[in-house]
Amino acid sequence: MTATTRSYEDVKEGEQLPALTRTMSVARMMIYGASTWDFIRLHYDEGFAKSKGFAAPFVDGQMTGGHLAQLVQDWAGPDAFLRKLSFRNRTMCFPGDVLTLQGTVTKKWIEGGEHLVECNLWVDNQKGEKVIQPGSAVVRFPPRSK
Repeated sequence: MTATTRSYEDVKEGEQLPALTRTMSVARMMIYGASTWDFIRLHYDEGFAKSKGFAAPFVDGQMTGGHLAQLVQDWAGPDAFLRKLSFRNRTMCFPGDVLTLQGTVTKKWIEGGEHLVECNLWVDNQKGEKVIQPGSAVVRFPPRSK
């Protein structure tokens, strides 16, 4: 797949970001832990997680943040720059959960010569629960070449 280069002028307020779906698995959670040197047993060891009162190992909230960054960057294209990402985790995610990441463009503006776009972001699980809400991103886009 070839990434599409987008300019500031291509983005419209109210535009929906293409949804991104991710199925959580222990293997994916372990790979994330290994790649970030975050070996907290609650995120991969079922027996340990249960001994601490959890139903199962649970997804590291920062992993979901990484998926949000991917959602935004895939939509924005390779020449855009993710300036800010913020989100609030609302419920835990477990292996087998299917997460749907979504967003909407809420604002465009030019400040200090930068062409900026703000997006509202959220994540739902397969039960329709809000996993992340609110979430937001600010992206710097290149202006259209003249």
